[in-house]
Amino acid sequence: MMTPETILTYHKIHDTGNFERQVHYLKKTYPDALITVDDGDISFYENAFPLLKDSGLQVILFIITGLIDSEKPFWWDEVYYHLKGDRPDETISKLKSVPNQERLRLLETIRKNSDKPPLTCPQLTSNQLREMHDAGIIIGNHSHTHPMFDQVTEKEMQEELETSRLFFDQLGFGRYDLFAYPNGNFSTKSEKILKKEGIQQAFLFDHQLNRSENPLRISRLSVNDDTPMWKYRLILSGWHSRLLPVIKKVHSAIR
Repeated sequence: MMTPETILTYHKIHDTGNFERQVHYLKKTYPDALITVDDGDISFYENAFPLLKDSGLQVILFIITGLIDSEKPFWWDEVYYHLKGDRPDETISKLKSVPNQERLRLLETIRKNSDKPPLTCPQLTSNQLREMHDAGIIIGNHSHTHPMFDQVTEKEMQEELETSRLFFDQLGFGRYDLFAYPNGNFSTKSEKILKKEGIQQAFLFDHQLNRSENPLRISRLSVNDDTPMWKYRLILSGWHSRLLPVIKKVHSAIR
């Protein structure tokens, strides 16, 4: 598929009023923009899909195949749940930066040490995916369990892709070959495996306009459903990502 310069990344969608204003602005000002939504949170089906299905905008929903038709939570939501009030953001950041097997061990330790019951979370169903697909939403691949693709072994990476491919084959629709890196993490090793396993296009999470000629390093801008319109316009213009490094340097100097 052709990829435009302006590609947006969302996650959960709850502020429907503001999101509707964003959609209206896109239709009017950036009709060729591509909306991508990572993880496949059920809020997309409940809140975003009704606003997008007749919008004429191009949309890809990147799903974690191991969660479909289940009540398994996103692993980072588990950390927030079990460590609420105990610096969960720092723990999540650490879990994203360690080898995958260590991440899994640490997650299991967090669950065992918690005095709370296991967390459950209604996830998207195959029927909901089919409904969205039939309405024009592209269903893409966000791995099977959402590990960091710069922290997995080649064997783990192949297993992730083979399992997600099997899910897409069983589903009978969707685009296994459109892939969004979990957390945006990638490496030259992961690119090689993705290509070998039949991935045609892979999307980063780098908050940049898409000007890459590498189909396995497609840039995206990061936005939220509650991003105020003044900031939303600035981000889509490309100026926000240019100014951000300068702002960070200024803040660092002040400290």
